Amino acid sequence: MSAEGTKKELEAIQTLRERVSGILLPFQDEDYFLKKWLIAYKYDIDKAEAMLKGHIKFMKTYGLDKLDESYIPCKASDYFHTKMLGYDNEGSIVRILHLGASDIRGLTLALSKMDSIRFATYVLICDGRRQRRERENDTICHKQVYIFDLQGLNWTSIIQRSVVERTFTLLKNYERNHPESLKCVYVINAPSFFNFIHNWLKTVLPESIISKLFLLSREECPAILGKHIDLSILPASVGGTMVDENGDPNCPSLYKMPLNTPVPENLMLYNQFGVLDNDPQAIKTTVECGALFKIPCVVTEPNSTLQWDYQTLNFDICFGLSFRKDEISESKPIMTPRRVDSHRIPESGNFFCEETGIYELLFDNTYSWFTKKELVYKVAVLPPHKDESDQ
Repeated sequence: MSAEGTKKELEAIQTLRERVSGILLPFQDEDYFLKKWLIAYKYDIDKAEAMLKGHIKFMKTYGLDKLDESYIPCKASDYFHTKMLGYDNEGSIVRILHLGASDIRGLTLALSKMDSIRFATYVLICDGRRQRRERENDTICHKQVYIFDLQGLNWTSIIQRSVVERTFTLLKNYERNHPESLKCVYVINAPSFFNFIHNWLKTVLPESIISKLFLLSREECPAILGKHIDLSILPASVGGTMVDENGDPNCPSLYKMPLNTPVPENLMLYNQFGVLDNDPQAIKTTVECGALFKIPCVVTEPNSTLQWDYQTLNFDICFGLSFRKDEISESKPIMTPRRVDSHRIPESGNFFCEETGIYELLFDNTYSWFTKKELVYKVAVLPPHKDESDQ
């Protein structure tokens, strides 16, 4: 910890560390990480502990704690134009997101909610890993600077329900699981309707984040960004000096796909609807009105992986996951049931089972008094992965 840390801060960090020892993920035992949670909750150690434990549970429940360089993002994520550019003068990560040239609506139709969260988390992990590697002997600031290029952003795309819901999900996930990680967001080339978006953001995000959002005109960028960032790492389209070999100020070579390329139709999740319905291994059933349907899965080897795929016809359903050690033990929730639009997009997921026991997939229709749900599902328990060195 740096010298400015007070004795009181150090004591709070150590207290929090002792309370969560044994469950922290890699790199989470460092002072800077624990301090973020304390700052976010105004040094209320009890609240910081509860929220940090919730974060760790979330990461483990959805397998986000095991994302590494072997993780392969969904092909559709290539159409989201983003790139880590380098660092500002304090060692903070600088990343550009060319939202205006990305097919935002297409991405929400080609990536499930968890695919989006998984990809966003993967990007954060990769950026942090690169920062530690490249600045091992240099100054590091464990915060992110984001540059949003909105040139070309389309009004009809962003008002789509799927876009609004996905944006809300990602923003709240970032706020809840990465407190005090945002340094600032520079919004550049914003269309006139961005004021509407800004006002909406004020209703869903805390002031601690809204206050870090800066709207800049193209003309203001060089002077303002140049105070904090080497302009040579920024595309000329956002006030920097970098251009492609052909002189293009947008630097499309930074990204995996050409700018303004729509997500191909064959990657849309709605085209996968019906695939599970025709799968001979899939099981069809009806969840009656007001009923809770459970699928017990017995795991006999620790570190096995529980996988599931499901879809419903015409209506949504609540999905969750619980665990009990044996037939007589009380069930404990792992994933609290929440409504899922599985009638629009097929759902899939997995859970890393550290313990042996009975894991139950929950399909909850108790909220619906008049509508039964047609369910198609497939479940598998995969044995622990063993490296060749273990054999």
